[in-house]
Amino acid sequence: MEEIESPKTTRWAAIHGVAFARALSTFGTFITIWALIFRERAEGAVAISAMMIAGSLPYVLFGPWVGWLSDRFSTRTIIPIVAIAQGALTLVFIVDLPFWSIIGLVFAYTMIAAVEAPTWQALVPGLAKSDDLTRVYGVSIGYNSVAQVAAPVGAGILVGTTGYVWPFVIDALTFALLAIAPFLLRVNRLGHTTKPERRESTLIGYRHLWSDPLLRSVTVLLCAFIFALGAVNTGEVFLVMDVLGANETTYGLIGAVWAVGNLAGSVLLGIRAIRIAQHPRWLVFALWTIGTGVLAISLSPSLWFVAIANGLTGVGSAYLHTTATAILMNQTPEKIRGRVNAAFAGFMNFGNIIATALAGIAIAALGVREVMIGCGVLSLAALLVWGGTVYRARMDETEVVDA
Repeated sequence: MEEIESPKTTRWAAIHGVAFARALSTFGTFITIWALIFRERAEGAVAISAMMIAGSLPYVLFGPWVGWLSDRFSTRTIIPIVAIAQGALTLVFIVDLPFWSIIGLVFAYTMIAAVEAPTWQALVPGLAKSDDLTRVYGVSIGYNSVAQVAAPVGAGILVGTTGYVWPFVIDALTFALLAIAPFLLRVNRLGHTTKPERRESTLIGYRHLWSDPLLRSVTVLLCAFIFALGAVNTGEVFLVMDVLGANETTYGLIGAVWAVGNLAGSVLLGIRAIRIAQHPRWLVFALWTIGTGVLAISLSPSLWFVAIANGLTGVGSAYLHTTATAILMNQTPEKIRGRVNAAFAGFMNFGNIIATALAGIAIAALGVREVMIGCGVLSLAALLVWGGTVYRARMDETEVVDA
């Protein structure tokens, strides 16, 4: 048994620097995502579902290996390589290629991102005390929310006024800045030597998730919840633009309201950290808020109603990501955090892929509002079935786990 040791002090300057760098990259990535949705929307709901599946599939297919990479090599080795590669790939989106080519490019784009995400996630706990983790992730979400507020508006304005070139150029530039961020901020997580048996080394993240009772319960609950909400990502653009009549700029503004709610939630989290023992209860509360908000969006009679409900789900999302990530990090030994992060992302994206695949077909057959209402109801039902186990769970303030 080995105690999970955390730093004696929290490096707040480094925390803010990492959060800012990631938020800048998020801003560029979201501009690319919105631009692609606007450009390819004419292909229909099934096509948008296919594009979203291509954006999630790498997390499932390559989870064991990208997690192994993030644990095996240092932050300063991984981030520059993947950031430059992703920036170069972003520029290819400028060319208006056939839709099947766009699917392939989105898959490659996300495959690179699948390496970057667990690398940053595994770095952060080494910069902060365990008791400060919810505040730390609140800071990260705050910066990210600002980026998400600006990105939909920026994408809508850029696409509406300049077309489909500048969104991708801006994204590429943010990746160039991200490549040098670990050196400018003087942060680094060293790589760890893994066991000779490759299979054991790559799959340990999945085994840890399933062997820890709390992490297993959280994973099952979130998979079920994400599966129930699978139609929302695909359907919202059609509900807002085709049913309620918004244009690209208005849709971007409504998306920005969600990010404002996310920012408000992060501010609340930054004021006071949530005690470690209370993380499971706050996670369930966050899911209830999101499920209720999504049901309200699906029933919305006007764009104003969608915007208000979006803000509500944004607040819930801030608390969800903060508590889920803090639980994951506090329950995981430092040397396998990259693989556990990648495994967790793999489970989440697997549920999302299945749900998104079904959503495109269901929306085409039944209608966008009907399917979204059904998904909102199913998400709350999933919370009733599996939420109780997580709500009653308790985390030890001085957690000790197998290394």
